[in-house]
Amino acid sequence: MSALLCAPYAICWVAAALALLAYLLTLQWGISSGGSPYTTDVGEIQNALPRWGTLHYSGYPLYTLLGSLVVSALHLVGIAPTAGSSLYSALWGAAAIGLLAALALELGAPRWAALAGALIGGASLSFWVNSSLAEVHTMTMALTLASLLCALRLRRNHTRGSLLWLVFWFSQAVAHQRAAGLLIVPVLILCWRQWRLALRNILPILGIFVIAFLTYLYLPIRDWMGADWTFGQVGTWQGFWRMLLDTKVERVVTVPANLGEWWERIRLTLGLLAEDMPLPLMALGLAGLWLGLRRRDTAVSLALTATALGYAAVMLVVWEGTVSDALLAVKLPVALLAALGLGLLAGEAGRRWRQMLPVSAALLSAVIIYLGINHAPQVLAITRDDSIQATLATVRSAEFAPGRVTLLVPWGHDYWALRYAQSYEGQFSGITIVDHNADPAQYASDGFIYTLSKDLNVLPLDWWQQRLDDVQLDSAGAGMVRIASAATKKPQFIPKRVSFDLGNGIVILGVRLETLEEGERLLSIIWQASEPVEEDYAVAVHLVGTAADGSTETVVGQADSANPVDGLYPTSRWQQGEIVRDDYLLAAPDDALVQSIELGMYRQLASDQFANTNWMMIPWQMANDADWGVNKSAGNNACPCRVTTDN
Repeated sequence: MSALLCAPYAICWVAAALALLAYLLTLQWGISSGGSPYTTDVGEIQNALPRWGTLHYSGYPLYTLLGSLVVSALHLVGIAPTAGSSLYSALWGAAAIGLLAALALELGAPRWAALAGALIGGASLSFWVNSSLAEVHTMTMALTLASLLCALRLRRNHTRGSLLWLVFWFSQAVAHQRAAGLLIVPVLILCWRQWRLALRNILPILGIFVIAFLTYLYLPIRDWMGADWTFGQVGTWQGFWRMLLDTKVERVVTVPANLGEWWERIRLTLGLLAEDMPLPLMALGLAGLWLGLRRRDTAVSLALTATALGYAAVMLVVWEGTVSDALLAVKLPVALLAALGLGLLAGEAGRRWRQMLPVSAALLSAVIIYLGINHAPQVLAITRDDSIQATLATVRSAEFAPGRVTLLVPWGHDYWALRYAQSYEGQFSGITIVDHNADPAQYASDGFIYTLSKDLNVLPLDWWQQRLDDVQLDSAGAGMVRIASAATKKPQFIPKRVSFDLGNGIVILGVRLETLEEGERLLSIIWQASEPVEEDYAVAVHLVGTAADGSTETVVGQADSANPVDGLYPTSRWQQGEIVRDDYLLAAPDDALVQSIELGMYRQLASDQFANTNWMMIPWQMANDADWGVNKSAGNNACPCRVTTDN
């Protein structure tokens, strides 16, 4: 590999530097929102690397070890772990593009064509995205291309050094990502004549493979050291071997059952490949692997084509019910090798017909510009997605009861963002954040458990009931729910009593109106079940006022719910005497149009008939009076609810 430092290979460093510059411009700086299949595991990686932690199957120990070193070093000079994790991936991406240029030079491409072909590969959508955020796939591609480069060198010079370098990079690729095992076919095509050389060096070959997999010892070592971010039971022999031997096949591979499914998978595969570059251009690039070689070598063309088509074929059987990160990762070598073929084809055309040289160079430049203009906005849409901030804002604005507070969130993007914000952004101090693998009973015994209301669709009431006795719910602000029991549940704010009887066994004890940012209002209601409630009642919260033209009285805003507490806590589950807090977020109203807040409950009798309870009406002017409701800036929690009724 020292040849890469020689002058003829300076173009490889230029390719890597230009690619890195592009990736820096689109780098993901903040915590991943997980809104794209490309970002499936990014939040996990952003948390694991700065903690010297471990990742999901199959562990990726070399990636995490080196990544933790890089991210920790960058953190010392003021670069946040999120940005450091993305930069680590960008460095591997730049290395892969440099190796792609080296591969083109090894195949006889002129330097300008090698540079252009490599940059086309770097501008393919999937590779560009993976080089701009924290993911393992750019390292996979760097190891893959290094293996192919060494295989070509071994085919050319038949030396022991080339053989051992090939074994080193190939073993590291397989240890890092099992899918790299697909390279065995092209490697055998290229190097089968060196079988005697391989037999004479069988012991060094086996030793190099063993050393590659010894990196897996990093996983139990970090677990035994007490790392606070580990995946799986890698501290046990069973868990360690499961991590080491896992191939993901049983989770990500599904063979189509009939011709219709095969056709749909083919259409999907072609569509995904077309996202990287137009299919005619990709087909031309794959043809270039045959037509663009300076020295005709059928085995080389066959090996490179087998690599590209092999990964494309695997795309047909990688299926998890949706377009997944695994499927997007499998297509990476196809686009890179098609880009290699374009460089080879243009270089050969310029060599054979001198007048074609400027035309070929111009065409490759046009392709780079075209891909850059089309793909940059798509990459930025993924790396600049900050939708996860809404979740963080929900937790920041929640009203937590005094005492020990535990926030339980399912393992995934929300959990990763919350843990990162707590550890590296100074948010949520004093809160214990755990995932769904924790035992809720452990935290409920001497404190309060909260969860995001949206997560009760993932972990429903029955899940909680199996782990806690007598589960009851309370709202703790917009989008936040408190999990409690009759023994521990207490109102989170005590308004002055109203005792407005809805007539269905439920009484309104108090109401509070909060003014939030951008004029939104948070209406908090305290219900109490004065007697057992057998039916499930929906909640209606209406802002009543005049129409915009001033002609009629109408509903100018509302926040109805199928059940109280974000639709999650049916009234039939309430116990006699139970007090329930319920929150409703009202879009910023036009105060001039609103006359009153009206709230009540109703239940459906038939398809088009409803039974209403008594309705409580609060004049809007009184509701917005700081002496009545609550204003965040004033910090007033009083609620003397002077009300009138409207049945």
